[in-house]
Amino acid sequence: MTCSASDSEKIVINCGGIRHETYRSTLKTLPGTRLSWLTEPDAFSNFDYDPKSDEFFFDRHPATFAFILNYYRTGKLHCPNNVCGPLFEEELAFWGIDET
Repeated sequence: MTCSASDSEKIVINCGGIRHETYRSTLKTLPGTRLSWLTEPDAFSNFDYDPKSDEFFFDRHPATFAFILNYYRTGKLHCPNNVCGPLFEEELAFWGIDET
């Protein structure tokens, strides 16, 4: 991945051991959030990036991350049934998403 990467380029995010692929343009839909920062030129040095696997790693709750990433894709935020509210709120805060 290069600093001049296009919005159609994919980014791989490993969250708690589960790999997710998405487009840079998807992450830009919520500016000012932790995931949107991955599209910045200095993201490779500011986050846990592994050039061998070409992925960013976050040691976070993997079951909630799919719902958070889907929020970037759809604009609709759904809390999974198998995750308690306070945990989901904690994850939203970590990713910089305002749930109001």
